[in-house]
Amino acid sequence: MTWTVIGWGLCAFIGLLTIPATLAYAFRKLPTDSNRKGPGVSAVSVSVIVAARDESRRIETCLRSLLNSDHPSLEVVAVNDRSTDQTGAIMDRLAADDRRLRVIHIDQLPEGWLGKTNALHQGACRTDSRFLLFTDGDIVFAPDVIRLAVEWMERRGLDHLCLVPKILPGGWFEDSLVTYFGFVFCVGLQGWLVPTGFRYAYVGIGAFNLVRRHVWDECGGHGSIRMDLLDDVKLGKLIKQSGYRQDVLRAGDGVAVRWQSSAWNVIRGLEKNAFATFDYSVFRLGLAMLAAIALLTAPLVAVLTLSGPPSYGFAATVVLLHVLFGLVAATSGAGLQVVPAFYPAAFATVFAFVRSAVVTLRQQGVRWRDTFYPLDELRQGVFRGIPK
Repeated sequence: MTWTVIGWGLCAFIGLLTIPATLAYAFRKLPTDSNRKGPGVSAVSVSVIVAARDESRRIETCLRSLLNSDHPSLEVVAVNDRSTDQTGAIMDRLAADDRRLRVIHIDQLPEGWLGKTNALHQGACRTDSRFLLFTDGDIVFAPDVIRLAVEWMERRGLDHLCLVPKILPGGWFEDSLVTYFGFVFCVGLQGWLVPTGFRYAYVGIGAFNLVRRHVWDECGGHGSIRMDLLDDVKLGKLIKQSGYRQDVLRAGDGVAVRWQSSAWNVIRGLEKNAFATFDYSVFRLGLAMLAAIALLTAPLVAVLTLSGPPSYGFAATVVLLHVLFGLVAATSGAGLQVVPAFYPAAFATVFAFVRSAVVTLRQQGVRWRDTFYPLDELRQGVFRGIPK
């Protein structure tokens, strides 16, 4: 009887934690019905701020997709952040053919700023559009996505909108890892709470952060998060806790990116910010990883060691996790073939988070975009939120 109660209690707990969040991700998508335009949307000016460093392989595709946008009042501000390759030259060449594209070259990094936050801040300060869209240099946009996003914000009276990009597929285990990270992102985000007034449910996505200009100004721009490696997420935290309205939707095919080029690069890609997720606290990271391992392994061990009714709740938990993982896989583009990799991907992600802490502590800092940021400065620069 005791194991039966524990099993079904664990299933209910994990269900409450995961089901609403996963369903919100899967079924809340940016509408594509362009017949329901908000008033005066075509006249709403939008500046897209693209920060790029050494992105010569992908920056032209990104910028051309933005310049193909059907939003009539659009400008693109491409910020070349100290690139050592042909990124800046490619930007200049494209700008020579399209007056909607402006290029800013940054040669030196100001003290007390991360390269990316400085680039985004400098780019936004050179514009006066009503909306600012912050994005990365490896993102590909559909022609209608910016217009549709502005329409959604205007209809809903939103101040900040994030779109979750479609992840372009790679190898099988690479897709499995990316899907599991997306699953963890859904659960951690609890996106169904983001549109509410709950101040601890906030969102920021580097691929698509669309914010009203006056909101960005009133929040102090990127100044408050200038040394926070989680700049996209912390921008959302800053906006939400300043009392503004935000929302998050799936972009569908509107925004796409190939996150990393292999499974190992997915793990390496988390090196920069996985430890930062826990404010560089070994205690908080350790507690979270132990909890994750316990919640993942307990149902599986129980299924393998118990039989009959005492095992049913644990078996239901294992099935539930795989079903929700499959739902994320199906809606993100990875496909159901990654479902059997749920547990390997989960433990590989735990390894990636622990590795991030080990590497950061060993070198006492983070190397990002060929710049080294000391750990002491990063800890001091963590944006912890706005007091009530």
